[in-house]
Amino acid sequence: MRDVLLEKIELLRQRMVNMGLEFGLDHPDVLEYSIQIDQLHNELNQIDHSLSKAGNRKKTYRFYLMENNAHFA
Repeated sequence: MRDVLLEKIELLRQRMVNMGLEFGLDHPDVLEYSIQIDQLHNELNQIDHSLSKAGNRKKTYRFYLMENNAHFA
C-alpha cells in the first residue's frame, strides 16, 4: 500500500510540474494536483505513524523516474 501511494504521489507530481510549466503555477488544474498530492502525503504519514506505533520500522525506498513512470526499489 505504501509503495502504491509513493508511486501515485510521484506521478501526480510529474503531471503537476509539467502543467505548471505550461500554464503557470496558479492554473486551477495545477492547484488541484497539489491538493491531491497533499491528501496522498497525509495518507502516507498515517501509514508511517501506524507502522511506527506497531514497532515496525519504516521501509526505506528509492525511486527512479523514467518518462512518466516512477519505479520504486
